[in-house]
Amino acid sequence: MVLPCVSQWGRLERNDDVVMRRTDPAGLEVFLPHTERDDWAAHGYRSREEYLFWSRKVCGLACLQSLLHGWTDVRLSMGELLTQALKWGCYVVEPSGAVQGLIYRPFMAWVSARFGFDCRLVERTPIDVSAREVRPGQVLFASVSPEIRDPATPEPCRGGHLVLVHAVHGGVVRFHNPSGYTHNSDSATLPMRVFQRFHADRGILITRPS
Repeated sequence: MVLPCVSQWGRLERNDDVVMRRTDPAGLEVFLPHTERDDWAAHGYRSREEYLFWSRKVCGLACLQSLLHGWTDVRLSMGELLTQALKWGCYVVEPSGAVQGLIYRPFMAWVSARFGFDCRLVERTPIDVSAREVRPGQVLFASVSPEIRDPATPEPCRGGHLVLVHAVHGGVVRFHNPSGYTHNSDSATLPMRVFQRFHADRGILITRPS
């Protein structure tokens, strides 16, 4: 079954409005300059402010929503998924307002218990190794830099964003990017050596329920 591409910003066409800006050699600011009501209300957010705060951080939940729509009959809005993820400790909001997450182990426990997915943590593993496990019914949530939407980016950061790797053939990685541009979000392709430039050598292998 085909896995749909889900935007973390609500609608795929909104992705082109997203701005990514380097703040320092190791820092990256990601934000949406403006929004409309349906970008939050239609996706289960309680307010515009909640949408603007969390839409920058829910790439992993967008990948999860893709699996739910492709593998199950479960239909939950982004707001509903976020509420559950917070209850399970998948994100931790610090007093300063900074957010830790997506935190892998609580996320794995949640999606295993709630949706029946089998999850396996991948650490210190380059993409040419972890990609061997990608097959029909098994995907990789790969930690990459958000800058992967611009593959020519020199000396990119590594990690900080999740994409859904759903196929690997002939040294080419095919993935859904929740915050890519409209032309390279849905089943984007990159040579493995280019993908590796952005990859943090960690992620989660997730298997479809039997």
